[in-house]
Amino acid sequence: MVDQHRMPDTLVAPIVHMAASLLGVVLVQKAFLILVLPHWLTTLEAMFAAQGKLGAVSSLLSVMGIAAYWGLGSLFALPAFLHCTRWKIQVKRNLDTQMFFSCLPLILFNFVLGGVFGTLVLCAGLPDSSFEWRSLPDVATLARDAMVWLAANEVIFFYSHRWLHSNKRMYQAVHKIHHTWTAPTSYSAIYCHPIEQILGNSVPLLVGPLLCGSHIFTTAVWLFTYMAHSCGTHSGFWFCDDHGMHDEHHAKFNVNFGVHGVMDHMYGTLKLPAQSEE
Repeated sequence: MVDQHRMPDTLVAPIVHMAASLLGVVLVQKAFLILVLPHWLTTLEAMFAAQGKLGAVSSLLSVMGIAAYWGLGSLFALPAFLHCTRWKIQVKRNLDTQMFFSCLPLILFNFVLGGVFGTLVLCAGLPDSSFEWRSLPDVATLARDAMVWLAANEVIFFYSHRWLHSNKRMYQAVHKIHHTWTAPTSYSAIYCHPIEQILGNSVPLLVGPLLCGSHIFTTAVWLFTYMAHSCGTHSGFWFCDDHGMHDEHHAKFNVNFGVHGVMDHMYGTLKLPAQSEE
């Protein structure tokens, strides 16, 4: 149990984490809008004209998902496959490559499932203005959207994740699969029951854009950013700004149910790896 006299100090980490995430999301959004979209704009407009909304959104999310999960995720996974120990959080636990390959079919299935679900929800739930390519959000809109995205994800993910742990039937039938990895790797981010892939992974990410009526491109970049972040927090290395929170969750099971630590601090379940021996 964390010393109560140290509790105010632990609040610093989630506040810094949330602020850094907000700044990072906005900067990534602007970078994509300035550096990437101008080169893609004609292609995206042609895709929407040829494939329709459903087909074009599916293609856009697929490209973003592959780049984040199989691109950046592979970079995050490389040290584990090379059995590097520098910057590793759980130094004594190495990657079980045989276990990884046995998990790969479910990972691939969930990758496709998440893309299909996200496409259907966004096409049905976003307003027509979200698909106007010549009317893009300004910085103020990006900042507002990012705050809503992050807050919605933190709250919904925390409660859904904690419920999967507190409900014994749901844990045994659904969430226990994800906790097969006590020392996770980046690819294990979506190694979970398909029900959890929808309710625990996809829904928390999609609620924010639906509430804001966000542009489809910035929504796709948000999903790209979060997927890359999730790969980083599951990598088992100090690659992300979560201070090892989620790796500690996989090691201890009953702490760190949220993303940034804000909700965990409120409920007294926040514990960083440095505190685990106390």
